Amino acid sequence: MIMGNGNPAPALGNGEKIQDGLPGDGKLNQPTPMASPGWHQVEEAKPTMEDFTAEDWTLLSRQKKDFYSEHQAEQALGFLRTQEHVESFGYQVNNYRHCLQSATMAYRDGCDEELVVCTLFHDVGYLISPDNHGEFAATLLANYISNKNYWLLKHHQYFLDVHARNHPDLDTAELEKFRGHPFFEHTAEWVRRYDQNSIQSSYDTAPLEFFEPMVKKLFSRPSKGKILNS
Repeated sequence: MIMGNGNPAPALGNGEKIQDGLPGDGKLNQPTPMASPGWHQVEEAKPTMEDFTAEDWTLLSRQKKDFYSEHQAEQALGFLRTQEHVESFGYQVNNYRHCLQSATMAYRDGCDEELVVCTLFHDVGYLISPDNHGEFAATLLANYISNKNYWLLKHHQYFLDVHARNHPDLDTAELEKFRGHPFFEHTAEWVRRYDQNSIQSSYDTAPLEFFEPMVKKLFSRPSKGKILNS
């Protein structure tokens, strides 16, 4: 690329301060610390993936496996934890408490741990992706749960409308498209028992710490890999 003054533009990622008016993040030439003692980074002299050798990829693959086994569950829990003190826009409890309350109800009702964890995370994306939060949660847990619970997470938001009889914009047309699906009744019952009613400030709700071992156990399962779920 040639700049307006006729000179070549500086190469991106060359480790130098670029004088283009953009603020710096203060991290120039400061590699991110390694997550575990004894781990190694790919050499700075290889600034693009195209420069990596087979040995580099082997190193990254080995360390990546251990990295995710230690950090993936905590990252998911941390994302939910960031919502703890977010205000409510009208419900008696905020989204964080709603998720915990739903999971508490499912646990007390004897649901297996996988469904309890799915219940805990079912609305984890509600604050940043409200119209597609079911798909958000389904994608988060897709590689570690059954097809039945994946479908539940992805579609659960459509099942809430039948419990909002007095809503002025009630629309169950989308829900009817799914009627007859093998997992329809499973999802409908789950929404009835653990979603539409978990909005109570007076319900005795377990803290997030109670569910952490279940979350870590779920994420320790072998991943299904890169699959586009339908």
